[in-house]
Amino acid sequence: MKISAVTLEMSLKPFRDASQKTVDKVLETLFEQWRPLYKDADGISILLWASDGSEILEYSGNLDDNFEWAKYIGVANPRWHDPDPNDPEGIGIHRKPLPYIENPPEFTYRWLKSLISKIKTYGKKVSGKPINLIATFDPGPEFAKSDFKYKRHEEICMAKTMGAKSFVCCYATLNADSKSYAAFPKGIPQGISLGTYLGKQSQCFMDDMGFDAIWLSNGFGFGLETWAYRGALFDGFKFSPEKAPETREKVLNFWRDFTKECKYPVQTRGSNFPSGTDLSSDAVPIREIYKEFKPQPPPNSPWAALNGDFGIEIGGWMSHIADLPDKSYIYRFYTHDPWFRNSPWLDRYNRESHDIYLPLAVSRIDGDGKIFNPDRLSLLTVDNSYGEMPEQVPNEVIPHLLEAIRHAPDAPSPVVWVYPFDEYHDMVAEGKRLDEIFFGDWFICGAINQGFPINTVISTTNFMKAIRKKPELFKESILAAPAAAVSAKCAAALANFAKNGGKVILYGPVANACAEIRSLLNLKAGPSLEGEFKMKIEGVQDTFKTGSIPDVFVHNAIVSGGGIETVLADKNDNSTKIIAKASQGSQSRIIALLRSEKGWNGGRISWLRGTVSGTASSGGHLLTPMDPEKNFYCEILPRMMLHDFGYDIGYGKYSWGGRDPITMIARHTNGFYFSGFVPDMTAGIKLRMPQGIPLFTGTETIVENGAASYNMPKSWHRECRVFIEQEESGRVVCAEQTAEYHGLKRRIRLSGLKNATVRFYHEPGSEKNIKMLLDPVYPFLVGKFQKFEIMDDKNGKHLDLKGITGELLISW
Repeated sequence: MKISAVTLEMSLKPFRDASQKTVDKVLETLFEQWRPLYKDADGISILLWASDGSEILEYSGNLDDNFEWAKYIGVANPRWHDPDPNDPEGIGIHRKPLPYIENPPEFTYRWLKSLISKIKTYGKKVSGKPINLIATFDPGPEFAKSDFKYKRHEEICMAKTMGAKSFVCCYATLNADSKSYAAFPKGIPQGISLGTYLGKQSQCFMDDMGFDAIWLSNGFGFGLETWAYRGALFDGFKFSPEKAPETREKVLNFWRDFTKECKYPVQTRGSNFPSGTDLSSDAVPIREIYKEFKPQPPPNSPWAALNGDFGIEIGGWMSHIADLPDKSYIYRFYTHDPWFRNSPWLDRYNRESHDIYLPLAVSRIDGDGKIFNPDRLSLLTVDNSYGEMPEQVPNEVIPHLLEAIRHAPDAPSPVVWVYPFDEYHDMVAEGKRLDEIFFGDWFICGAINQGFPINTVISTTNFMKAIRKKPELFKESILAAPAAAVSAKCAAALANFAKNGGKVILYGPVANACAEIRSLLNLKAGPSLEGEFKMKIEGVQDTFKTGSIPDVFVHNAIVSGGGIETVLADKNDNSTKIIAKASQGSQSRIIALLRSEKGWNGGRISWLRGTVSGTASSGGHLLTPMDPEKNFYCEILPRMMLHDFGYDIGYGKYSWGGRDPITMIARHTNGFYFSGFVPDMTAGIKLRMPQGIPLFTGTETIVENGAASYNMPKSWHRECRVFIEQEESGRVVCAEQTAEYHGLKRRIRLSGLKNATVRFYHEPGSEKNIKMLLDPVYPFLVGKFQKFEIMDDKNGKHLDLKGITGELLISW
């Protein structure tokens, strides 16, 4: 994984006065602290949170004008007008902004221009790398006081994200204004598009200041309500597909107008939601934006630090990178918040690294079957709300980032998301099946939160190209895709994959699926049902000490792609195994099954209907989750159904309703790299895979009933190169040992083996150097060296050794 650029985001708060001495000291600290991260990158960018973009909107061209800058803690332009019973005095940070220090300095545009020049020259001098400066535009009320947005041109604030008229909408138009601006010295004409106005102002501002690119923040350019699952097409109660063509065109017109006037590169933050939500609620034509205007695609959302929803973060990011105009994309990590008196690394994450290792286990695959990792890293931000730059944060964060980069995926993960990027866009352009699109992404995000290890993505279009070019690319992976959204051609490719020994999981409604998929699954559509269901399920692997598994779930049709309509087409088919049923009175529906026929060479395909365990409304940013103690979360089913493909990922929790650990499994140099987040550390993990029982390097485990038991910390990242098959229970150790001898790279020592088959997933090209010594005795030069078998089968390339008892030293 090669990093092309590191972006260091910062506010102006470290510059507590406008003196050159202060500028020099801040820049010295900035470039020194982050040197270990950027030293091997091709370039460095400094993304400057000077204000909220109002410095662009207000710019008159006079360099000696002062500008309002982001000098507050709290929302600079509070938009909540109703009393808050939880803040009766209105002193909370969302109601009353306070200056970050007494008497903050005033800054002019001339000073800003000088600062930018100094950053470039000093940064180049100390790093030897090109330095780019990135301007920012934010649509919200949070960062700096804005007369333009909230007094003179409130008409552009069409979204009620943080109160009435709080967020600027990209396709707004402006009222006339006689004030002089840099690009409009005679004032703003009536009805001009915001895209045109902002584009012209940005061009003037960036030309004069010396910026090299612009960052569109907090979803700007991607619809109306970018902080909520609702939007122009979805009000929380119904979808309005008839609005899709017009709304889609409005968003595209913004991009056309803006890029016509502003010729600088555009970088985007995107919304906080997956592409399916952006499309179904706001008709955002992400595909066309990517292809026509080629902005830097959005990074992972920082929202997981705030609300703990890593499914939305990871699933959303994968949906945004499924199909890109080029190979480049960006990962962003939330170190400090310069506006709201928190430093996520120190408080929200509590110095835990899960939001580094989990998203950096993600990869995408292109049409040539090549794996791509993010080649850009961004740190939000290097300074905290008081303008301090504590060296503790880079000292602690950088080693985790570098470790994750070293272990970047280089092969498909065990579960690959085949994402219908083109199909979803075509459906929205035609105003069709918005509820299915909404459901599809939201369900997978929920499944990630319930421990489903899906972290490689490929678009359906690229999948069909890649599998033709590299038929063996996915032989070790399970392909997951929505049953009805994929095109007929992609459906045929998935069916052919399963019939030739492959593994497939389909999800979602099937009424609109092509005939081949319905036949493959042995399903047909009956009358649609919704509401509360009783359920019967086989194969629950999770255990718990208190309570019981709920036997009911609620299927909310509006957010779950319609009602449940699935029944068997042929009840006598011996190749169909029913996994789960749902019943409502005398009526029953199939909600999960598995199929495999004799002629499929061991291939199999499973399907689950899926339900989103939440309710929509007219308020709130996220769906309101149902009570997990009372309602079975159907998002657990994808993880449970991995059992039929040889994977068991089970959690031992205190109560059924406790939060599930999140696990990702990435492949690197033929090894397996597990990353996890354990929100409730009373939960244990039991693991088994088709390769055998996984032994994490540097750990001990209890092997019992064919699985390994682990009690992992809050955040964890572990290598696994050894799997065993062992019937007898016991404690097994997999420990890193010193290499000692010249020519040796590593040694791993296993102990506690009892008539075990050992499978070692070696680094490519190391076969000739590998030695396996039974009952090793120092200095490990003589003894019972074992002859292993070199394997290349459905479980990949590995070295096998059978009937091993005691200790085994593996050297290479």
